[in-house]
Order: sequence, then C-alpha cells, then structure tokens
Amino acid sequence: MKRNPYLEDRDKNDARANLPTRLKLLLGVVIAICLALIIQLAFLTIKQGTSYLAEVNKSDQTVEQGNAQRGLIYDSTGKVITGNKPQTAITYTRGKATTATEIAEVAKTLSKYLTIDTSRLSDRAKADYFLVMNPKEATKIQTKLQKQYGKVAQAWSTSTLSTQQAQYVMKNNLDKDVDANQAMIFQKMSGAYALSTTYIQESGVSDKAQAEIGERLSDMPGVKVSESFARDYPEGDDFEPMVGKVTNESIGLPEDRLHTLLAQGYSQNQPVGSFALEKQYESLLKGTPSQTVISSMNGLKTSSIKYEGQAGDSLKLSINSAFQKKVQEILQENVPTSGDSQGAYATIINPYTGAIYAMGGVNRDSKTGTKTANPLGNINQAIVMGSVVKPALLATGFQRGIVTPTSNTMNDQAIRLQGTPVITSYWNKGGNPVAIDAPTALERSSNTYFIQLGMKIGGQTYTPGASLHLRSDAFQTIRNGLAQFGLGTKTGIDIEGETAGVRGPTTGTNIGNYLYESFGQYDSYTTMQLARYVSVIANGGYLVQPQLVSSVLQSDVSGKLQKTVWTATPQLQGQVSLTTDEWNVIKNGMYRVANGTDPNNTGSGLHGITPQVYAKTGTAETITNGHTTYTESMVAYVPGQPFAMSLAMPGLNSYLDGTNSRTAKAIINAFWDIVMNKPSTSTTNTSTK
Repeated sequence: MKRNPYLEDRDKNDARANLPTRLKLLLGVVIAICLALIIQLAFLTIKQGTSYLAEVNKSDQTVEQGNAQRGLIYDSTGKVITGNKPQTAITYTRGKATTATEIAEVAKTLSKYLTIDTSRLSDRAKADYFLVMNPKEATKIQTKLQKQYGKVAQAWSTSTLSTQQAQYVMKNNLDKDVDANQAMIFQKMSGAYALSTTYIQESGVSDKAQAEIGERLSDMPGVKVSESFARDYPEGDDFEPMVGKVTNESIGLPEDRLHTLLAQGYSQNQPVGSFALEKQYESLLKGTPSQTVISSMNGLKTSSIKYEGQAGDSLKLSINSAFQKKVQEILQENVPTSGDSQGAYATIINPYTGAIYAMGGVNRDSKTGTKTANPLGNINQAIVMGSVVKPALLATGFQRGIVTPTSNTMNDQAIRLQGTPVITSYWNKGGNPVAIDAPTALERSSNTYFIQLGMKIGGQTYTPGASLHLRSDAFQTIRNGLAQFGLGTKTGIDIEGETAGVRGPTTGTNIGNYLYESFGQYDSYTTMQLARYVSVIANGGYLVQPQLVSSVLQSDVSGKLQKTVWTATPQLQGQVSLTTDEWNVIKNGMYRVANGTDPNNTGSGLHGITPQVYAKTGTAETITNGHTTYTESMVAYVPGQPFAMSLAMPGLNSYLDGTNSRTAKAIINAFWDIVMNKPSTSTTNTSTK
C-alpha cells in the first residue's frame, strides 16, 4: 500500500502546519478583524459609553423650568415693603428640536382660548408667522428672490434668506390678514431658546381660559398652566421709586440690557428688575427656578424633580418705613402750593454706619403745581446749597494755616473788588466793618467773612478796590477742601442713578465766581452728599459711605425660613484731619446756630429741641422760571447719637421765611418719636432769620 504522510505523521505535526498557505492567510485576516471588533467595542463601551448614554437620555427627556419667587424687601423693623402676590400664568417650554412650524401650530391652537396684549407685536414676527403658516407662499417668495438676486442668493445663509423673505412679505403687505393674537403668541414662544420656559401671559388669566387650556394641554406640547408672582407693596406705592419695579411679560427684557440678560440665561419676557434696588440687586433677588425632567417612553410621560429651586434672597433695608412715610408727609406739607418751588428733599442718616433711615423727596412742577414723590431726588438732583458748606471751608482754612483755633477773627464788611458786584452779609447790608470770630461767622452765616477766608486760601488777602489775582490753582484748592468732606463727589450709595453734582467753569470771566464758591453759591451738590458731609462733622472726621441695604437674608425652598447671610459694615472713604481744638471751633459754631442767643442767629427755628442739635443753615439765590428764587438748606446732627440729617428746598420765592427750620424741626422730632421710640420735647418757636 502506498504511504499516506498526512495520516502517518499526524502525531508529529500540528494540524495548522498541514494547512495550505491561502487558508493560513485567511485565518489570520479573520483573527485580525475579530480583534479589531473587540477593541472597538471596548472603546465604545468604556471610553464613549457615557456620552452615548447621555445622548439617549437627551433625546428622551425635556427639562421644564418652574418659577422662582423673587426675594422680598423689608424695612429695618421687618415690615415687608415689597412682596410677592401669586397669580395664574400660562407658560411655554420649548423643546430641544421644536421647529418653527410646530410652534406656530401650538400658537394657533392656544389663541382659541387665550387673548393677549398685541401692542408689542413686531412687524418681523408677524411676517415670520405668515411664512411659517403659508409654506407654499414661502417657497414662491424664495423662488422670486433667487431669480431677482441670482448668484448672490445662492450664497445666502438660512438666516439671511429668512430675513429677505420676511422683508418681501412686509414690503408687499402680504401679512395684512394675519391674526395678531396668534402672531403675538408665536412671537413669545419663538423668543424662548431650547428647553427654556417663557411666559405667554403672566397675569390676568381668566378662570374660563385656565379651564379650557388645562383640558387641552395634550394638544399643545410645551404649554402649561403655571404660577407667577407679581410684586405688591404692603406699605404703599410711595416706596416704589426707591425699591424699583420688575418688568412683566408685556414689557419683556429692557432693551439696554437685552443681550447681556439673554447671555445670562434669561428668556425674552422673563421678569427682571428695571431700576433702583430691584435692578441693583437683581442677581440676589431673582432666585433659581426649579427643574423638572419630563421623560417619554412608548408614549407614556413621567416627570421627576431634578432641582427644587431656590427663592431669591431677600433684602433688609436700613429704611424705617413709618419714618419714611412721615418724612414724605412733612415735605409734602411744607412745599409751597404756589409760586416757583421745585420741591424738597431730605436724607436722614446714621453718621457712624452710613445707614439711611429715610430719604424723602417731593418733586413739584412749578408750572402745573403737581407734586410727586421723588426720594431718588436725594441722589440725582444737583442743587446750589448755599451757606451749609461754610464749616467745610473753615476746616480748609485751618488745614492751610489761614486761621487757628485761637486766631480766627476777621471783619464782616462789604467786599468791593474790581469787576465784581458789591457783596455784603444779610445782617450787615451797610457793609461797615464788624469784627467777628469763626463761631460767630457760622452762627450769623457771614458771607463776607468766608469770602475773605476763601481769598486767603486762594493766595490773596482782601483789600478794598483791588482786582482779583488769585493763584492759578485757587479753585482746585478750595474744591479739594470741600471734596474731603464728600462735596462734589458721588457718595457710592448702593443704588444707581447718582450724580456727582455740577462744577461751574473757572476760567476767564468766571474767575470772579470764586468768591461765591467760598460761601456755597456756585457749585451744586446733592442732598445725599450733604448728609455724608455733616456725618463727617458728627463722627469726628470720617467719610462713611451711605447705604440702603443693611443685610441679605437667604430663604429655604418654600421662601419662608430665612437666615442672614450678609450684614453691611461701615465703609470708610476717607478722613478729614483736624485737631480737637479745630473741630471744637466748628462744632461750637454749629451749636450756636441751633441754640445761640445772638440777635442775628440764623437757626432760631431749631431752638428748644431736645436733645439739642448742632446745625448750619443755608440760602442760595437762584433763578427759576425767570424769577429770582432761593434754595433753603440745612444740615444738622446730635452729638453722640446715631442721627444726622440734610435738607434742601429749591425754588422758594420767600427769603429766610423759616421754611427749612420748620421742616427740619418736624423731621427731627419724628426721628426720636418713630425710630428711637423716645418722644422728643420741643418748645414752639416760629421766629427765624
């Protein structure tokens, strides 16, 4: 028998060794492919498995946002100044892949049961709605545009094409029959970005609309009967100018902050603080909305809370609401009902902490006589204040070595300089030289004393009949002296809209105004600046920043339980360096203004107040409606007590009629009665100068 090597050698060789070469090659390829598949499977499972899982979940889930309550605003006693009132709202949550056509269909359905304000319907939104609801017409317009613009049209992006189509619709008035209510709802829905929730109607939803929409939610994907919160003011609307307002769905986001707020995640018509404290503290007050995950599987929807949300932080103000109301009432009563009066402003402050107890303001239209609450006038109305600045000028004289605590006597006399009008003090119209010291100059409010002091600060000693030849830096020197008390600079109070005041020109023919600057009748300041200024005197030389918010309270999920997470501390902005003796001269003069017996005392209307106040009155001549008018002003404080106040009443037609003293006295007494709960005692004294 012929030998068979495959059978005889089977124990000597592996079977693979007997395979043909082509089979070996094929086996290697198969093994390589299997290894590659195993490696790829491991890569997809281990390395990219999380990403694919998230993608699967994403495609099956939608996140709906709830409505977070805004934080409350309290006064210093815990009363709610600004609260929240719940109300029914209709919202829409846009899906991650929702098309414009789907949005338009939902808008059309919803419009059958809900009618909303269409005053803010844009022409572009109306045209877009027409195009979405008329796809055949949109295709025809696209064809016409492509023929018209040729190759240029071929390079258009989708957004450019949409814009061109919308412009064509508007130009040819094709959307004249579009239902405005449907288009407005479409506009609001389209304003929401993917997975965000926006208001369709935030308030005023009728019971009928609520019921009809609630029964048909399955026909309107993304629509929900929800809840919103409107601001209310339990202590009255007078606080609104100070605390600010919140926009609603009909107003939308403010145009000047639109892009910034959208970038921060706001929807087009989401409520947002529009001015004052609501705007200043928006990031704290707004809160964080809840998030609910809506899952869909085999047509069955389930929901689970991903994040319960957080009510906005609340603000506690240093304002005492009862005292604020009383200050407003006092100002309202003391502003003349006729003539050229422009209103009245008053700030009451703690000179040691900068906390504002009240900032009352009344604006009067001198043409119509209408009075309106204007507390922010304390920070944005620049007024020429008059003689209230004289203590600051005296301090500058001390610092420059012009006068000393023991050598500060000068003559009150007529100031006669070349090229300037003759200036005298109201109590010495004849201008005869009368020797007075610094405290007397403050008590009598001698203009000519402070003109001479100002001239010496500027490098010139007064000589009758001489020309004015001050140093080139004279104006800046005197302004620097006043600025160390905060006059002419913003206070930095925690509310927007503050002005630094107005500084008049100082060159050429205006150099003569230096004389008026030295007794407060040239540059203008705000009432808030006066409050900070008198606080420097009251606290011994420290410039303290005024502040309205005293603490921030954090709420729990329900918005009820609160804890203090931030408390304001005094913010020092500078210091005025004077010796104890120099301060005593200034304070002695201010004590005599409010309590002195000099026949020419200017503050007799403050006499008899207990505890005794230190004060400085002021009068500035102005022009209103072509008439000569006056601003009456005052600053006052009580040594060792948390009280200082400033007052300004521009546009008065009477001169030194005591309006400022009567008004200040009423405010001071109200402070002790309401804020300190220590009824003041004061005798009636209506005489003044």
